[in-house]
Amino acid sequence: MRRRLAALAPFVRSGVDYVMSAPSTSAPVRCRAFTSSFTSVDESLKSLVNHEKSGVPRGAGTNTDAGFDLGRMHRLLHDFGDPHTGYNTIHVSGTKGKGTTVSVLASVLRAAGLKVGTYKSPHVYTVAERIRTSDGNNDESDALLGVLNKVGSLIEGAQQRECGQLSYFEVLTALAFTYFKHVEVDIAIVEVGLGGSRDATNVLRPENLEAAVITHIGEEHLDALGGSIETIVEAKAGIAHKGRPVFYAPNVDDRVSTLLASALDAQGANDIRNVRAESRLIGYATEGSTMLQELDIDVWLDDKPEFRLSNVRVPLIGPHQRENINTCLRLLCWLRANGRLNVSVDDIRVGLESTHSPGNFEVFTRPEGSILIADGAHTNGSAKVLIQSLNEVYPNRKFVFVVAMADDKDHRGFLRELYAAKPVSVYCTQINVAGDAMRTTRANVLASAHDSSSSQTEPIIDSVFDTALSNALERAEDDGAIVVVTGSLYTFTALQKALF
Repeated sequence: MRRRLAALAPFVRSGVDYVMSAPSTSAPVRCRAFTSSFTSVDESLKSLVNHEKSGVPRGAGTNTDAGFDLGRMHRLLHDFGDPHTGYNTIHVSGTKGKGTTVSVLASVLRAAGLKVGTYKSPHVYTVAERIRTSDGNNDESDALLGVLNKVGSLIEGAQQRECGQLSYFEVLTALAFTYFKHVEVDIAIVEVGLGGSRDATNVLRPENLEAAVITHIGEEHLDALGGSIETIVEAKAGIAHKGRPVFYAPNVDDRVSTLLASALDAQGANDIRNVRAESRLIGYATEGSTMLQELDIDVWLDDKPEFRLSNVRVPLIGPHQRENINTCLRLLCWLRANGRLNVSVDDIRVGLESTHSPGNFEVFTRPEGSILIADGAHTNGSAKVLIQSLNEVYPNRKFVFVVAMADDKDHRGFLRELYAAKPVSVYCTQINVAGDAMRTTRANVLASAHDSSSSQTEPIIDSVFDTALSNALERAEDDGAIVVVTGSLYTFTALQKALF
């Protein structure tokens, strides 16, 4: 049975990592042509190598011969006139929290009157969602397509020169940098696709880099990033530059923080530690259809109080979002104190209160009052954070999960974290990833990853997403539970189609 939920907001992204080109050691492939003058950006990129659909090659994000070749990216940008040198940047890497960090920083800087470009990945509906110079209310698709058509012949030439090895993510990244120059942004905030060291975005020059930000680090894309937490940390730290400021979020595992500090020190980065921020939860509130965290915030510089904000109402949910906010505040305070950006305390309040990070704990209420939550969690760490957020916002409530995942995730670990919440039931289903079935995990394969010895409730297999959602809603209604849809950003696309 199909159900309609009220006040459904558009879903545009989460903090998922994606990538760019074939690694330097890949076998020669038949040259792929690129043709300009398309009617949409999405159409123009279809012919390019796309690892979001096909999966990331082993070792592609490592500093080895198997790693992605940044030479192609440098050559392509040179063809375009090196547009990324025309404005300053903030570069963001990490496993989880990148998207929110970009959103918070952009919102505050826009409140301060700056024209801000943001580059994120992936997208849900159209690739233009990734490249923005506004808060998301304006459609920039036509302007972006216009810039693409202007450089189309250059891409064609580069594709011939590189014998078809230019990728979807490389071309898209170069397009973003070119678009930001075309519209004359004051600053660009750039999210890493995969890892950091060998990511297509890691061509930003130190002289243009205001700061690097590294969010929480966990085990994801293990094969692509070298197979260990050590190699993952090395890749994430690769966006830092000698002498340039870097800020990083605290990690649950102190060993990860120690590894990260050592990696940054080896690179000679300026590890900023003289700014502290603390966001304290007052409680949760609703404003129309939006749920808000109410926070008291304090920031210290050189152990002296810098500013305080009371009762800040932020539309970001969960304890992990307070950590993301704290990381952003440290960066903003440091840039402000060092005369790098003219940002007032009022700008910070306005920016925080107008931030939206789609795909993170989206709450929808049905007319009769029952609740559905959609969250793009897709790693063990993000699943744990999701459960923490659910328990913080809805203590003593029961949950029904609808889960669909890509094939390169830790299914067993993810389900283990969900089952820690003692759910009423878990529905395992399946979705297309990046619009294709190549990276889809079949519902029965996902369910088989559950450790049946750890709980009495076996997963329910529903390979059709619409059916799984409908059955979950019915089960939740019977038990007074909350339905939570999770496991991938692309569950949002499926959710939108199922409900409308």
